[in-house]
Amino acid sequence: MSRLWLRRLLLAGCFVSFILYAVYFNSFGTNAQATMAYLEIDETANGLIMTVQAVGCMAVTILLGLWGERLHKIRGIAAGLLVMGAAGLAIGLMPLYGRSYPVMLALSLLAGVGYITIDLLMNSVIADVFPQRKEQLLPYVHAFYGIGAMLAPVFVTAVVNPDQPESFALPYAITGIGALLCAVALGAVGTVITPDTPYAHLREQQSASSHPAEIFRQGKAWLFLLSGFLYLCFQTGITTWLPRYCTQVRGDDFQTAGLSVTIYFLGALVMRFLSPIVYRHMSVGRFYRLSLLTSAALFLVFLLLPLPTPAAWALVAVVGLLQGATVPGLVILCCDAFPTRTASASSIVVFGVSLAAMAAPPVMGALMTGAGYQEAMLLSTLCLPLAVWALPRK
Repeated sequence: MSRLWLRRLLLAGCFVSFILYAVYFNSFGTNAQATMAYLEIDETANGLIMTVQAVGCMAVTILLGLWGERLHKIRGIAAGLLVMGAAGLAIGLMPLYGRSYPVMLALSLLAGVGYITIDLLMNSVIADVFPQRKEQLLPYVHAFYGIGAMLAPVFVTAVVNPDQPESFALPYAITGIGALLCAVALGAVGTVITPDTPYAHLREQQSASSHPAEIFRQGKAWLFLLSGFLYLCFQTGITTWLPRYCTQVRGDDFQTAGLSVTIYFLGALVMRFLSPIVYRHMSVGRFYRLSLLTSAALFLVFLLLPLPTPAAWALVAVVGLLQGATVPGLVILCCDAFPTRTASASSIVVFGVSLAAMAAPPVMGALMTGAGYQEAMLLSTLCLPLAVWALPRK
């Protein structure tokens, strides 16, 4: 097989990997009603599932953020798919061996280890194997995450019946099987293509990672982390709890509420393709700040005004559009700030993802149980201007 076709297959495997990761991660919120009914838990306990996943994410983020340069990253992504797929399939089979909240937590921990491995290593694979095309291909990889995130609620509402709580397992089973198949295919491609990649000379790269935590000696690294954490608290809150908010506060039915997250990520997906054009006229940092402040104002309108469904969904779509370049933009800002440590710089954003996934779902779940759904969503929205405030000025 020619080098060109091997690279195309590798790129296709990367795209599919991000779709599967996005579907797994973003199915959680739409599936919350059936999950809580099957496991007989409340919102706080349901949010704890995401927290446990985030514990696994944090552990892997620390390890790979420090020593990821030593790994064959294509095989690392395949291993992440294998772990996520096995955990997803095991959850999907739960109706066959009996409900167990502790088992759900343990399997979710494993799934978190798997999907964050995919997330952490993907940017480096694109940069390493396609160095001349990384500026073009990285936004496309993140666009495929957006496609998966957009499809996740539609997928869940198509296969889950809230009147049959055991059907909560179907999205896990289907995604798990897909991840296992993709792991085998990507692992095979990675083995064949290795001689034409930097991973054929891993020993020569060991010295490049001799001081992997160096960037965290500078204060701006911690400010980037704080900004990313605050923004991702909002996004994680949206993906986890917006469908539940729409059913409880707006009175939407299960299918309509599930569309809220799809519409948000549809707007975000459009921006993934438009952002290179926007950056010709505006700096990445300026757009990051303006888009978050504007989207915060629009989401407050969504929360506070009794809008008809078309107008509400239009606002959610615009919020997603404005925020579609936020995560890739933050990766660019971090890498520009630390140009000789791009792998460690990229890990800053993933640290933010993990911390937000650990904190936001249970905190918002507890607020929804104690104070109310509206108050929890308002607190989440406050994170957006705070993320702008935290971003380093230079």
